[in-house]
Amino acid sequence: MRTKEEYYKLVLENRKIASNPENLKCACTQTLCEWHGRCRECVALHRYHQDHVPACLQTFINDKLRDIVKIGELTAVEKEKTPMEYRKYVQEQDKI
Repeated sequence: MRTKEEYYKLVLENRKIASNPENLKCACTQTLCEWHGRCRECVALHRYHQDHVPACLQTFINDKLRDIVKIGELTAVEKEKTPMEYRKYVQEQDKI
């Protein structure tokens, strides 16, 4: 376990990271998503529905899971993504 001093250094480092606007930009690949750039709302919705994690988190989670799945001699298959045309349809419907 880390010491109080080590923990405090970590908090200071995290504050510095969070104060950099570059680190706060939305990293989601789903740029047509209604919640793109509104990460707090996006995460809240994903927590509510509990069916998958936001796209911005999927890459690094999937990389870690692939390694775990290999240990059990299994394969991991990615879930089908929401088609871009569906997101465009939402935008069109909102204009009506």
